[in-house]
Amino acid sequence: MRRGAVAALLLLLCGSAGVRAAAGPDASPAATGAARFTVMVHGWAFLTSNHQGGASGEQEFESQNHLMLIATRPARTWTLTLLGTFTAEPLTVPPQGASELFQRGETYGDVLLVDRQHPHDLIVQLAAEWSRDLTPRSRLRIDAAPWGEPAVGPTVYVHRLSASADPLAPLAHHNQDSTHISADVLTAGVDAGPWSVEGSVFHGREPDENRWDIEQGSLDSYSGRVWLRPGPGLRIQVSAARREHPEALEEGDQTRQTASIDYERTGPGGYIAATLVAGRNLLDGGLVEWGNTLEATWKFATKHTVYGRIERVDRDLYELLNKGQRPDSVPARRTAVDALTLGYVRDLPLLAEAATGLGAGVTLYRFDERLDPAYGERPVSAQLFLRLQFGSKGATHHHHGWLRPAFPRDAAGRPDSRRAD
Repeated sequence: MRRGAVAALLLLLCGSAGVRAAAGPDASPAATGAARFTVMVHGWAFLTSNHQGGASGEQEFESQNHLMLIATRPARTWTLTLLGTFTAEPLTVPPQGASELFQRGETYGDVLLVDRQHPHDLIVQLAAEWSRDLTPRSRLRIDAAPWGEPAVGPTVYVHRLSASADPLAPLAHHNQDSTHISADVLTAGVDAGPWSVEGSVFHGREPDENRWDIEQGSLDSYSGRVWLRPGPGLRIQVSAARREHPEALEEGDQTRQTASIDYERTGPGGYIAATLVAGRNLLDGGLVEWGNTLEATWKFATKHTVYGRIERVDRDLYELLNKGQRPDSVPARRTAVDALTLGYVRDLPLLAEAATGLGAGVTLYRFDERLDPAYGERPVSAQLFLRLQFGSKGATHHHHGWLRPAFPRDAAGRPDSRRAD
């Protein structure tokens, strides 16, 4: 499906209804009107002094940031939800990416990015969803996105509460959830009690180096995902995708498989959120690339947040030593890299319009001694940052709960499609 066809479908979904912002997801339908949207806004930004240690590291100042908009309205027996996610990272992150030791993925100047986290595109997501209740405990969802997320992987790290205090991307991003920016995505799903089952078709190629456009392509890839919510705040997912020629510099297709468990609980003065993710890419020639992550964030006593992340990722020795794509003539030699990040954020009353916090984090590594010439024996990376969060009342760091509701009830006992799980 071409970009124009998907865009036309989105226009049909939107209709000619007006849009008016409300205070948040619990705004009264009477206040917005039957033909009006209820709008939720959420955004965050890190202003980061980033020091990556060792011979391959650099010192930079950058900003990772996202702005999310969600608009919902009833449409006869359906509920229409429009989602948009945007970022200024093409301006606030170097075009070759933010320095991050042992990171790998996408390209700059037709060269594989190694030790760099690429900036996200200006438009991260444009999507529309139609949903309707099938029974009091089941719901059908149909999604169309010229630029968005197919049904594979955990909740992407930029929307995970467990990752919300850390300015850096997980090293396993391209083993787990990098598909959150995909072209021409069509998804159908059914929520039934604690279960959700969904499948997608989409264009499998990774984004190119133009960070300002919306790309297009044929529906050449597919994915499936199952979610289980066995108890309050607990979610489990397994998923897989077959992607046609996803990498610009690598020939062949790729199968991605992931499994994750995430847990969130609020309490007096804060919350605790934790996520465990295992992901792997199956490549042509029998190569397997694992990327595993355990991360957690704990906010307590209203003003204090501690966070941590432990990762093990598979990397190619040639790429880490030569900072470029391994030629086909060079045999693959895999090695595992371990990383441990710990950090702290202290909330400060700096702005009335945004929650602000001053934070710092440090990362330690363990790796094969054959990498010592490129990285040194014991590199240490550190960040000092100011974090800002803003948005509608009731907005949270992650908006994907809107797409997988736990079927809450309104005051009359009817399913309330406006509230998140």
